[in-house]
Amino acid sequence: MWKDHLLKFINNYTIKKQIITISGLLMKLTTVWIILLILPAYGFAQKKGLADAVSGGEKIQIAADRLVASQNNQMVVFSGHVKATHGKVTILSDTLNVFYSDPKTSTSKGYNKDSIQRIVASGNVTIEMEGKTATCDQAVYQTSTKSMTLTGDNTRIQSGDNYITGKTVTIYQDTGQITVDGNDTERVNAVFQPEDKSIATDFK
Repeated sequence: MWKDHLLKFINNYTIKKQIITISGLLMKLTTVWIILLILPAYGFAQKKGLADAVSGGEKIQIAADRLVASQNNQMVVFSGHVKATHGKVTILSDTLNVFYSDPKTSTSKGYNKDSIQRIVASGNVTIEMEGKTATCDQAVYQTSTKSMTLTGDNTRIQSGDNYITGKTVTIYQDTGQITVDGNDTERVNAVFQPEDKSIATDFK
């Protein structure tokens, strides 16, 4: 798999400041197409809800204008019109950062799905899946807690005519629990249509 070659390249190739910039490397295309089999750990989960949509054995395809990998910081940054696709799930954002644990101190061997600590999508974030949409300024997935936190002034989860808005929305993968928090200027707002509770159940 060329993914293994990319990770080996990142791990072994050293330059000043140990920062590797890959731009237009793949077939000299403006858009960088990366197939990462390790990113199923992004795993919103294993079922059909929004918070469960990006795990399992399927690959994730990420398109971006630029990719920067920093060995010192243990991170890979996709930037510029980022589009991540996994099955019926699409994530759009300005940037997508993948943070890894140090393979020297990690219990996992080398770089693999178990070494991912968190994934951060920032800037005009939209997550779409089968009629359900989440929008926010930033989405953070923590592998340790298996939770996704959506933040921003316009954070919103919508399913059909039902929606929830708030300053911060946290979705817990294992339980399907959704926690919505407001602040002093913005209260939590929820609208549910009669006989339709999909927004409360489909994001599990």
